[in-house]
Amino acid sequence: MFEVAIESLWFVILLVISPIFLRNNWKYRELIFLGLNLFVFGVGIRSIGQLLFAAFFILFPYLLTPRVKNKRWIIIALVVCFAYEMKYDWIFGVLNIPYLFAWKLLGLSYILFREIDFVMQYDWLKEEGEEIRLLDYVNYLLSFYTIICGPIMRFRDYLEDRKEEKQPLEKQEIYSQLNRMLNGYIKVFLISGVIHNYTDKAFRNFERWSGVTLLVIYLAFTFLNAWYIYFNFSGFCDIVIAAGKLAGFTIPENFNKPYLARSLSEYWNRHHITLSQWIRDYIYSPIFKWGITKFEKADINIIQYVMLFVTFFIAGIWHGNTINYIIYGLLEGLGVSGSMWFNNTLKKKMGKKKYKEYQSKPIVKWIEIGVTWGYICISFAFVGYDTWGALINMFR
Repeated sequence: MFEVAIESLWFVILLVISPIFLRNNWKYRELIFLGLNLFVFGVGIRSIGQLLFAAFFILFPYLLTPRVKNKRWIIIALVVCFAYEMKYDWIFGVLNIPYLFAWKLLGLSYILFREIDFVMQYDWLKEEGEEIRLLDYVNYLLSFYTIICGPIMRFRDYLEDRKEEKQPLEKQEIYSQLNRMLNGYIKVFLISGVIHNYTDKAFRNFERWSGVTLLVIYLAFTFLNAWYIYFNFSGFCDIVIAAGKLAGFTIPENFNKPYLARSLSEYWNRHHITLSQWIRDYIYSPIFKWGITKFEKADINIIQYVMLFVTFFIAGIWHGNTINYIIYGLLEGLGVSGSMWFNNTLKKKMGKKKYKEYQSKPIVKWIEIGVTWGYICISFAFVGYDTWGALINMFR
């Protein structure tokens, strides 16, 4: 049975040979790309019901967006459908709604992001005279390069990239991209693999220890898990960005030395960059505008902190449907809004000039980096593991 994963041999072969068909064969390029996308996506289909749901979920926005004036109803329908398919029990369980047709699809989260982007950009693109073909739409949603875990491309950027005539790559550029792919696989297989092994060992041994030793083991676990997430995810992005470049696709960068960030807000401008930009445009900006309109007399900074908290809480619970991801969302929301409040308060008390001088001190820089990095490690401990359950057991 095929498994869609970056480490699957058939997927590696696909990434290596796809440039032969996708870069040079211009006449049938998009059709070949569609065939490859449908093949990869179809590998995860296990039943007729799942296939029918997939067709509905994919085609629904394309067919309704031109016909529905108020686009928010399409987005609400997509989000509810997504939450149902992901089995968010703290919503549907509380309402006693049974899961009659909850079929998870490959890349469901990333398909949702792209669908919302398509719906939001549709009217603007039509005003610009853009031809929106079903072929482009499906290829955009199901691109096998980015469907597993991003990066998140925008529909407008995708169309512009497809129109651009690609020049033959120089040998040096080919070697450079192959080298990036190799480095990505080293990150995914070797570095993150070793780290993940020690992370699992630390997590499984919580019950064997107590007191200071347990605290040290737990902190080691948080440290290792954060590094595992970074190397695994950034390695994946290195692979698909480089493979896409070889095939004539410009896939946006997703990482920029995130563990050198001096605050949580800066961290999210460096880590999973395309997700941060997406939530800024489609969650934070709309609710912030709503907030300043609804609460005209309130302090705009307070509105900003509250809306940042809400935004990153939503981003947190998007990652999963358990209490661990609720905690993760709360921590990220508190961290981003809290760090911004602290910096703004400090700037206000010190004045712009003294604050700038204060920020320029190397010791301040490294303390801020250390505190940010430590907070990320603590919050990421709830990603991928039942850390809440483990903590409950520790204190029983």
